[in-house]
Amino acid sequence: MSEIRSNISLLEIKDDKAILTIDNGAKNLLSVPEFFSLDLLKETIEPNPQLKALIITGAGRHFSHGADTTKFSPEGLSDIPESLRKSRELLNYIEALPLVTVAAVNGGCFGGGMEVAMSCQFRVCNRSAVFALPETSIGVIPGMSGVERLTRLVGKSKAISLVLSGSMISASEALELGIVDLATEDKNCLDKAIEFASELTADRTVLQINSVIKRVNKALASVETDVNDNTFERILEEKLNNNG
Repeated sequence: MSEIRSNISLLEIKDDKAILTIDNGAKNLLSVPEFFSLDLLKETIEPNPQLKALIITGAGRHFSHGADTTKFSPEGLSDIPESLRKSRELLNYIEALPLVTVAAVNGGCFGGGMEVAMSCQFRVCNRSAVFALPETSIGVIPGMSGVERLTRLVGKSKAISLVLSGSMISASEALELGIVDLATEDKNCLDKAIEFASELTADRTVLQINSVIKRVNKALASVETDVNDNTFERILEEKLNNNG
């Protein structure tokens, strides 16, 4: 197991899983929108070809209460666009990873925290989890592509309603809306998220996982299938060699 700290987060490699933990005070505020260095994440993920899953969680009671609004000041306004650009690049990278990605959500998951969670393919939460995109209450809108990701999850009308109202969403409501995939009674749902990822990837090779997720990502991006893609043949060859 290896551990790497960057910005306000800790990344651990445990066998075939990477666990990224936001660790910044009681509320895990995103005082740094790029909560983990994108370059360092790439340098850690890509040299570990055994990885099947990435799990993102928050240390302690909460996933993340989002942006640290005390950092908002006239003097700091000029830095916000670049900070948000970097955070969007980080979330885009996570979203495109050919791994199973799961957000393990305890407690509050608000604003930028919810945007981080939605960059994962799956969300597992405990029954005390609460979700919201409350940015309109302070006169702004989600800045890390949260509106787009929420729309893909719940549809146009519900996304507009949830973002404009800034309504709090309980774990049960989030499950019903399709924002989360599993709500557990466990107080700390990290173990449940690890179990969820393990069950999904069990008896599947890294090549199979990578290939399926890449194809799904291409479908969502409306990218044409590469006629020269020989992934099927490579998977079949791998299977035959393993059975032989």
